[in-house]
Amino acid sequence: MRIPSRVVFPFGYRISVRQLSESDMDRRDPNADGIWDDETKTIYLRKRLPVTRRRYILAHELGHAWLDWQHRHLDNGKAKT
Repeated sequence: MRIPSRVVFPFGYRISVRQLSESDMDRRDPNADGIWDDETKTIYLRKRLPVTRRRYILAHELGHAWLDWQHRHLDNGKAKT
């Protein structure tokens, strides 16, 4: 199974997935193998990792993206109690 380059949530919430080299990923965060950037709606993955690990990290980062989608589209940007 390959890593997708894009994921689309409901209401057209598009997420880009980029696999980065060691040096590019280290510039973003040397301690992370995956990053969710809510400003650009992009998930960054460390490319050197085995594909099974990248899929796991992608699923984790999609969880962060899903929470961001909920915040923006289900509660109009305001946290509900």
